[in-house]
Amino acid sequence: MLFKVRRNLSRLRLLRNTAHERFLGAVLGYHVDRAKAESRVDQLINSFAITPVNLDPSGIVGKLEHILNTYDDHLKAELRTLAGGATETDVNNLTNLLEISIGLDTMFRIVRHYYLLAQKQGGMLALALLQMSLPTIMDEAEAYHAAIDAFAEGKPVGDGVGVSVVSKLAMGIEGKELVRDTMVYDTVWEDRRLLIVRAKGPGGNVGKPGLAVEKLIQDDGPITLVVTVDAALKLEGEKSGEVVEGVGAAIGGPGTERYHIEEAAVKREIPLLAVVVKMSSKEAISSITTEISGAVEEATRRVQRAILAQTKPGDTTIVAGIGNTIGIA
Repeated sequence: MLFKVRRNLSRLRLLRNTAHERFLGAVLGYHVDRAKAESRVDQLINSFAITPVNLDPSGIVGKLEHILNTYDDHLKAELRTLAGGATETDVNNLTNLLEISIGLDTMFRIVRHYYLLAQKQGGMLALALLQMSLPTIMDEAEAYHAAIDAFAEGKPVGDGVGVSVVSKLAMGIEGKELVRDTMVYDTVWEDRRLLIVRAKGPGGNVGKPGLAVEKLIQDDGPITLVVTVDAALKLEGEKSGEVVEGVGAAIGGPGTERYHIEEAAVKREIPLLAVVVKMSSKEAISSITTEISGAVEEATRRVQRAILAQTKPGDTTIVAGIGNTIGIA
């Protein structure tokens, strides 16, 4: 058991070091002093965010949102200082690379901790639990590693499929930034008003689509329907690129953005429909595949069909494309 864990630990070390070197190389591309860059990069990779106290659940969403926003702002501010001359798109892409490095470093340190603990104390139970968890951990680590090239080179990833769908609906329309890093496009289709929401590209960005949808419901009502389009993790045996429909707000992450959509929709009894494209976790954060890019047309047709079925001429529908906008202008 120790041998098997040690073998996976060696692989994790390699993946972590590769991500670290790739991120460091990207920072050094901005003519940063190597010694200064290495020191600061190590500090950033070891940074963390402390989740708020949840003993009293009331107000926990606002607290969590504040912590996550602060952490994101902190990382971006540090990268702007470190990589002088970097554009906003470059900073967003560097932030995504940094998050990959942080994720792989965290996985490595946790597995190493339990491995050394079992070796030191002879904890067979802890070792057995670790060995059972390792396949999932290694799949996640390989997915993170596969994402390095896409984020380093600014290529679209599978998670951007929702953004690609709504971008087709907003083709040729001038948008405006409604909330931070989030665009809204106001257009008319089949005598229906569409308010299209997506994160601001082409840098690696997910924006604040939930907050934008909430603001539109409050300020641009009455809203008849809200449709969210996103990537969804497939189960083993399911086909990548399969398009499925459902109800609710299709938006991943810690839940703060979904909370905004659900709260605003419930108060006004607005139906929530979801269209998702299935893919693996590796496909979600690595360069978009032909199966997933081919699903954009079908997902667009599903969204249009839902709008026609659920609304009538003169109604207003919000269509939110959820996902990472890297490589999508």
